[in-house]
Amino acid sequence: MSYAENGNARIYYESYGSGPALIFAHGAGGNASSWWQQVPHYADRYRVITFDHRGFGRSTCPDDELDFNCLVDDLVCIMDSEKIQSAILVCQSMGGWTGMGMALSHPDRVDALVMSHTGGGISSTEIVEEAKKTAVRRKKITNPFGSWAVAPDFPDKNVRASHLYNQIGSFNINLERNKMLGGLRDPVNPENLKGYDTPTLFITAEQDLIFSPNMIGMVSAMVPGSKVKNLGDAGHSSYFEVPQLFNQTVDDFLAEIGR
Repeated sequence: MSYAENGNARIYYESYGSGPALIFAHGAGGNASSWWQQVPHYADRYRVITFDHRGFGRSTCPDDELDFNCLVDDLVCIMDSEKIQSAILVCQSMGGWTGMGMALSHPDRVDALVMSHTGGGISSTEIVEEAKKTAVRRKKITNPFGSWAVAPDFPDKNVRASHLYNQIGSFNINLERNKMLGGLRDPVNPENLKGYDTPTLFITAEQDLIFSPNMIGMVSAMVPGSKVKNLGDAGHSSYFEVPQLFNQTVDDFLAEIGR
């Protein structure tokens, strides 16, 4: 349990195990604790790093520095603090902006990229239209243990895990003052994807109410060499809802690219 300093920001992170570096970047509903079903799975083979994005969990910064543009630099500071030259990045939802930002601005420091239920800022007219359709899919959540970030029927399948998901999100006590999420709408310039060669896997699922499988397919089509894996009957947080399938999917991808 450590902190990396980036100007006035203190970025909380944890490190487990040894081996090739594997860093997990959480989404807007999570923090470092979200990866409790991944850390034990990988810590015997990788050096696993989890962290809280600024404004989330235990990471702090002044109000006027809750800036989306700092997320990549925060991750660089963590890697530098731990003397990690390059790493595999596994990114969930909002974390995809961190991961894609790293892959585009520091490609030599990203060995591979897993984009879980995220477009990472990559957009087009077609993707924007698909996003409007996806918004229509969002049903009003009436179950007290439900969330848009999991499948609508997840509380019926696993009410304890659904409650835990919401509890982990409640650790983000500064989220109400966090204005940077609006900046996530800034699109990646398609010109920046020319020559992109980071091994990249996009993960999606049929009940994702935020980034539909169609949207993820459109995004992947814009990223040279990337692949898509649909995990089927799960929602936006497959890493949490179907962790064994999620972990195996990441394992298979890393084995395929020799990581």
